[in-house]
Amino acid sequence: MHALLLNDNSAHPNWGAQATPRALRYILKEKMPDCEIRAVPWDWIRMDRRVPRLGLLKGLELRLDAVPHTAFLVARLTRSKEIHPRVRDDFDWFADRWADGRMGPAARHFVELAHWADVVVYNGENNLYRNTLEGCRSIFLMYLVKTRLGKPACAVNHTVHITGVRPIMKAMIESVFPLLDLVTSREPCSHRALLDLGVAEARSGADVVFALPEADEARQKVDRWLEEKGLTGRPYACLSASGLPVSRPREGYDGAMTGLARRLGEELGMPVVLLARDPSCQFLEEAARRTGFPYFGPEHHFSELWPLLRQASVVVTGHYHYIIIGAIGGCPFVPLSANNHKMQGVCEQLEWERTEPYDVTWLRPVIEDICTEAAGLVRSGTPIRERLRRRAAELADLALSTGDWVREAVEKSGAGPSPQEGVR
Repeated sequence: MHALLLNDNSAHPNWGAQATPRALRYILKEKMPDCEIRAVPWDWIRMDRRVPRLGLLKGLELRLDAVPHTAFLVARLTRSKEIHPRVRDDFDWFADRWADGRMGPAARHFVELAHWADVVVYNGENNLYRNTLEGCRSIFLMYLVKTRLGKPACAVNHTVHITGVRPIMKAMIESVFPLLDLVTSREPCSHRALLDLGVAEARSGADVVFALPEADEARQKVDRWLEEKGLTGRPYACLSASGLPVSRPREGYDGAMTGLARRLGEELGMPVVLLARDPSCQFLEEAARRTGFPYFGPEHHFSELWPLLRQASVVVTGHYHYIIIGAIGGCPFVPLSANNHKMQGVCEQLEWERTEPYDVTWLRPVIEDICTEAAGLVRSGTPIRERLRRRAAELADLALSTGDWVREAVEKSGAGPSPQEGVR
């Protein structure tokens, strides 16, 4: 079995996004042990293809970042090459040219990979909302795979949140997803959104990270880090920001997030570990300096979140996967808002008392409420932690079902194995 994983987030600047391709690979290998997996990276999908402005070097495609310190020169001497449709009306025109090899080397490379594969599995993590560039392009590529290349096509692990603001992606999902061999969402609210969009055969699943095992080496690294910070055997809380803009420290001003960290530590009577991987969250290093709290930054691997959160008393976060990874280890949480309804979705899926997250862009009026809620969760002790672990284990089984559903989709399609020759 050959599987092509579309949207490999391994290089994404977010711990949760980095974890999803690892989890998908694990699930596919668990359910199809003979499966050979190749991947199309997230940044390849987003890449701006450029060609010379003056018609020189015909057929050459360039990238702004191909050669260090030359982006300005490349931008002046080249123009963007449009190889992806921007609206649903243009899918067929572009698909015909991709299939015929008329869209240049990048398109030919993808078509060769798709011909090698017995199934193409699209990892929808971080894509199907806000009309993301990579989301719109990936839906087109799945349409190409299904309608022009005749391959089984599975779209999995989605948060689907299509709003009335610039509804470009809506028509793409409504018309393309019903053609696919498998469509799964990762929370109940996204499943309802798919049904509202007319994708009647969509399955309601769970985020694949629920199924990812904890790494032994990560436990050892975190134990060493806790010892260095003087936290071994001591209770601590964790706090992170969100993908949304957050009030941050400035000259002569702490900002609301720093105020929340300080007040949370006072209310709980324990240090607060500030978590930050995304570039937009790096202001938490300064918040840690001002509060004297430990900072857990981008030098750490996403696998280290499992043992860190398993030992935490509570986590306050606007990051979806921090809640999932914490729940696996039984860490209670207070949710902050994110850039779509996934936080509400994971709260609902975990059968949590709070399903409406606190607004991370306007923290000042709710800082006391957040701290009171966190303190109540800490006082709840072992029963609430055991309940979370049980529910997370149930969702891990549901996440593993993704592999069964992909295998069934391939079998139902009747697609035979691809030739062993092909892309290397």
